Amino acid sequence: MALAALALAALALAAAPLPARAAKPAAAGAPADTATRKALVIEGDNHLFMVSAPAGWVLDDTSGMGSRIRCVFYPKGEKWNTAPTVMYVNPLHGYGAKARTVSALMAEDEKSFKMNAPKGKVSDGGTIQTTGKKTAVVRYFSNDGGPAHEAVAYVPEAELVMLLVLSSKTPQGFQGALPAYREMVQSYAWVASNTELGR
Repeated sequence: MALAALALAALALAAAPLPARAAKPAAAGAPADTATRKALVIEGDNHLFMVSAPAGWVLDDTSGMGSRIRCVFYPKGEKWNTAPTVMYVNPLHGYGAKARTVSALMAEDEKSFKMNAPKGKVSDGGTIQTTGKKTAVVRYFSNDGGPAHEAVAYVPEAELVMLLVLSSKTPQGFQGALPAYREMVQSYAWVASNTELGR
């Protein structure tokens, strides 16, 4: 697909309404909220993807770079490194959908998790349909076997698996952020890899 066509496709996806409720229009004469990025095309190591910030959340494409996380979210008024509940999007390379299945990756994740947290519990979080017409498979994690405090959505792409994560220091924070997390996952769409872009 030509670069111009890919750009037009990304713009069309950005303009498409999300299944979640629409944001309220700003009052007449009210200043625009320039501190919150609602939708952004993110450039990763060798790919582009699009994602949107849920209402009340900040999309930040710089604060996670020190941890090699390309795109992070936190509630408005808080910071990435101190917020008790955060979300982020990060690719897992080397797991092309044709070479290794998402099911195999999730099984490996669960095995590694159980080694680090012997009392931990992994449960089914269902699926979420993304704007990019993919099915995200969600798993919930609990370090102590109690209520979940982390969710991971696995989205297979041709050359990698995209991970969309919600992490909270408390089960209450986790539950409170689940609607925003589902909205964020719904907004995700793959744009192109460097190979598709001819780079």
